[in-house]
Amino acid sequence: MKKMIVLAVMGLFGTQFAKAQVAKGDFLVGGNVGVYNRTDKPDGSDDKETTTAFGISPKVGYAISDKWMVGVFATTSFGTHKEEVAGVETKDQTTSIAPGIFVRNYHNLGSSKFAFFGEANVSYEFGQQKTDGTKTSSFNTINANVLPGIAYFVTKSFVLEGTFGGIMYANTVNKAEPSGAKFKTSEFGLSFTDQFTLGVSFLF
Repeated sequence: MKKMIVLAVMGLFGTQFAKAQVAKGDFLVGGNVGVYNRTDKPDGSDDKETTTAFGISPKVGYAISDKWMVGVFATTSFGTHKEEVAGVETKDQTTSIAPGIFVRNYHNLGSSKFAFFGEANVSYEFGQQKTDGTKTSSFNTINANVLPGIAYFVTKSFVLEGTFGGIMYANTVNKAEPSGAKFKTSEFGLSFTDQFTLGVSFLF
């Protein structure tokens, strides 16, 4: 009897595991919500910098195998950078849109409904920046990211997922307003604590 119960439990977990797997030919429709926050304050000074950002990123993907997913996405971002120096505060606001492509590799966690995944994505971002309400620049950026994530398969068709920072590279061309002067910047970063995204996906 005990053996039958154990086999039944194993069968149940096995069924859940099978349902949790991404299958070749599956379509993914979903999106992420990202939040970023960072504050820098020099020791012994009242000066500080605070950066906050919020982004929404719908995506569509296609499973080319049981582990690999490819797809497209478009991220809309809103950011604020506040700098306080000698009691004077400056506020910069940034808005942008970034369409892109992604590739994702899933690794199932034993016989659970969880799976780790690694994602690489590339996007082309364009937007503008305002300082204290006045437009000061426009920009376009090529972004490349490699990031870790975890997915929880609530059902075969409904998935919760989150990503944690990662490795990023950005190459930006800024155009100053109203002069039209252009300048380029490049940035490389590695972080797993400053940025977290939470998403919901549907597989069918």
